[in-house]
Amino acid sequence: MRAAVVLALATMVAGCTGMPLPEGGNGVNFSPTLNFATPVTSLIGRRFETVVRQQYDFSCGSAALATLLRYHYDDPQSEQSVFLGMFRDGDQAQIRRLGFSLLDMKRYLAARGIAADGFKVSVEQIAKAGIPGVALINFDGYRHFVVVKGIDDQTLLLGDPSLGLRRETIRRFAKQWNGVFFVLSGRNAIGRSHFNMAADLVRAPHGRPFLSADPLESAQLALTRPQLGEF
Repeated sequence: MRAAVVLALATMVAGCTGMPLPEGGNGVNFSPTLNFATPVTSLIGRRFETVVRQQYDFSCGSAALATLLRYHYDDPQSEQSVFLGMFRDGDQAQIRRLGFSLLDMKRYLAARGIAADGFKVSVEQIAKAGIPGVALINFDGYRHFVVVKGIDDQTLLLGDPSLGLRRETIRRFAKQWNGVFFVLSGRNAIGRSHFNMAADLVRAPHGRPFLSADPLESAQLALTRPQLGEF
C-alpha cells in the first residue's frame, strides 16, 4: 500500500511538468485497474464560469451584453448571437469604424421586445437600486464594457469579458467609468434576484488587502528584477 501511494504521488508530480489537463475534466490512469475521473477547472476558467468571454479585441460589447442576459436574466445568449444581432440592427458603418455602443445594445434589445435604457447615475445609486447592468470604463487607455454584477461597501463585483470575474474598488472604478449605467427596464424583480449572486460571490477573487492603494503598473513591477550578479 505504501509503495502504491508513493507511486501515485510521483505520477502526480510528474504530471505537473507535462501538458495541462483539459478544462472540465480528465481521466487519470494509475494502472489498468486503478482509474479516476478528475474534475479540472483552471483559475482562469473559474473566472469565466459566470462571464461570457470575448473572442475578439472589438467584441467586449457583445460579450458583456451576453453576460448580462445569460447570467442575470435567464436569457441564454452567446457572444456570437448578440454580436450578429447588434450588427444587424445597429449603425453598421459606425460599428465597422468604432465598434459597438450602448445605442447598438438598446436597438438589439428593442428588436427582441426588451426595453433598456442608459442612466447617468452614481455608484451609490447603483448600490441602492441593486440591479445588474453594463458600464463603459476607460481601462488603461481603452474603452471597455463590463457588467456590474454586485457591490458592497468597498468594491464592485465586475463581469469583465477580457479578464473574467473580478473585484474593483469603488474609488478606482469611479475614475474609469463614464457615469452611464445601462439596464433592462421593467425587469427589476429578476434583476435584483441576480445581483450579488451567490454563484458570483463564491467565485470572486478576494478583495485587495490595501483598498486605499492602487496596484503598481507592469513597468514598475519590472523594475524590481535583480540586476546581473545580484542573485
